[in-house]
Amino acid sequence: MLNPVGIHAVGLIGPGLADFPSAREILAGREEHLYAPVQIPPTSLLPANERRRTTQTIRLALRAAEEASEGGDRTSMRSVFASSSGDMDIIDRICEALTHPDPAVSPMQFHNSVHNAAAGNWSIATRNPAPATALSGFTGTVAAGLLEAVTLQLSEGGEVLLVCYDVPSMELFREVRPVTENFAFGLRLGPVAGAQWQLRLDPGGNGPDTPCRAPALEALRATNPAARALPLLERLAGAHHDAVVLEAPAGRVLGLHVEEATP
Repeated sequence: MLNPVGIHAVGLIGPGLADFPSAREILAGREEHLYAPVQIPPTSLLPANERRRTTQTIRLALRAAEEASEGGDRTSMRSVFASSSGDMDIIDRICEALTHPDPAVSPMQFHNSVHNAAAGNWSIATRNPAPATALSGFTGTVAAGLLEAVTLQLSEGGEVLLVCYDVPSMELFREVRPVTENFAFGLRLGPVAGAQWQLRLDPGGNGPDTPCRAPALEALRATNPAARALPLLERLAGAHHDAVVLEAPAGRVLGLHVEEATP
């Protein structure tokens, strides 16, 4: 089991989950989860001309990043952006354009199609020269992102921002990539001192994935790889005090042990 890291702040956006503070009672099981389409508020981090060039995927990731990074130094924290499929809408548009007799791909679409587009926009928006990692781990992406971010914090110190996000797949991809909802979350990790929670990862964990306590949230967990984090978010909201098991890449699982930080 790895040494503990501190969780200092949480960001969240999903259907019926506008942000972490307003969703906390739902995640804790004290309020019913009611479905509502995701409405992504405009980010204040980018100027208007840059916002117009971003995609829904980038805006979704930046929303979770903006909430999770509140209270931290956005200009210096390292970051990890994790997505199982990246920008599915842009991929669909580029593939469709290539079927034309005279294929022409929009330079802006190509620019936004790379897997580190969200990470790059974050670095630009915050004027942050620190390293930013972009990764994917299929349905184990949340576990892969957590392991990368926690390892980075333990080895380098300071604060690390983790953002996991995925958007619905287009109809042609739906059979092999059945993602039906927008979902993103972020964690601001750092030293244990001053944190709200302590997190320890167990890469040698075992057992099945932890389901959500609430049936409505469990249904949501199945709609998006980034939503596999919902059992962890339930734990942070106080729904239970059990360890959480997440699917990890290569047929492995990752154990998560959370404790409320002591004053």
